[in-house]
Amino acid sequence: MKKLLLSYLIVLTAFFAISCDGDGNSVSNVDSPIVTSQVSFTGEGRIHYTVTGPTWDDPNIDVGDVIFRDAHDVDDSGYLISSYDYPAAYVSGATPVIEITPEWQGEDPPPSDIQYEISAVLYWHGDPVMELGEVSGTLDASGSGFEPITINGSTALPVLTAREYEAEISYKYTVHGTTYSFRTRHILLTTWKAPVEGTPLYGKILKWGAEWLDNHFPDTGPGMENQIAERLLTGMASLADLGYRYGAFPRPSWEEIKDRAEVFLDFKQSACGEFRGFFMALVESQGIDANWLWFWFNKPSSTAYSMYETIYIAALGTEPQVWRYQDHIVVEVNGVVYDPTYLVISPDADTYEDFMFARFCYGEDRPCQTASDWCTLPGGPQGICTDNPPGYVEGVSPHRFRGDDYK
Repeated sequence: MKKLLLSYLIVLTAFFAISCDGDGNSVSNVDSPIVTSQVSFTGEGRIHYTVTGPTWDDPNIDVGDVIFRDAHDVDDSGYLISSYDYPAAYVSGATPVIEITPEWQGEDPPPSDIQYEISAVLYWHGDPVMELGEVSGTLDASGSGFEPITINGSTALPVLTAREYEAEISYKYTVHGTTYSFRTRHILLTTWKAPVEGTPLYGKILKWGAEWLDNHFPDTGPGMENQIAERLLTGMASLADLGYRYGAFPRPSWEEIKDRAEVFLDFKQSACGEFRGFFMALVESQGIDANWLWFWFNKPSSTAYSMYETIYIAALGTEPQVWRYQDHIVVEVNGVVYDPTYLVISPDADTYEDFMFARFCYGEDRPCQTASDWCTLPGGPQGICTDNPPGYVEGVSPHRFRGDDYK
């Protein structure tokens, strides 16, 4: 089957660079009177998402079924150039349905006998994976143009698989005996399972999730869920090269924030609350339930332990140091702790606390307000600290709170 599919692709390649009329003369695609102006990916299992950034003040873009539009030019390789081009996203195991809208751009009215042949093939790492379908016929003109052409997929995407694919669609339009050929390329992302309800779905989260997982995960039990969470946490290390880092930043007002995942994406330097919002969304976008775990000294005091000192460790995008704060928030999956700020994994909350928090210190009788406030003073403002005793110790350890919201 693979050899047959490759032969089929080789035949299609003959149409990519040039088109020929009935006498064998080449015809420039740039001068084609017809193009594909819009491509939609629909069907059950389609995931809609939002594109945010690159800064907080830039408007968000909601990406629905239409992922490619306003294409009127062709590059030297025969690919249509679009001013609107975003990935399609699906739950693994879904069957994509592709809707293609041709557009007439000739000077004369379009003839009634335009023929089309359209096929779509899915690739992974440059190798063909499956045919998404093919269709041919005569264009159906409506009052305002052409009716969309639908490729109803016959084969489902691989199940329990999170990957970044590339779908390539090949078009042949025959007008007055002359055939014009084009291609479009579309990123197609899949999630392992359907995202958890209420997960903030952003384009970067879906793309990075597919990129960092990039595999088939056949088991659906907690063990596999934690393997996936671990791979996602490990993948976050690559964000330092993109400028993401841990640190103080001008956080938007509470009223402006819909979810902290968006804040993380728009402010490349952010705090642990934004890190946990991003990582929770990353995990839950793959259909894995997660919650946050908050370690909090909720009553700063000059006479009681109310801040912690970490081990000597680097946060994402920073150099190693001892960090001193009043609180810290991480993510749990099936009770396993994932700290996206420091890229640390621990089997449970007690183990995490014993590992990460080296000492507890006296604080001040007011909350820590800024990055240079009392909580950053070595040894605490009173210089009174104690080594972290094992496990949770009432009256010494920070309080623990759990939740699953994104605010």
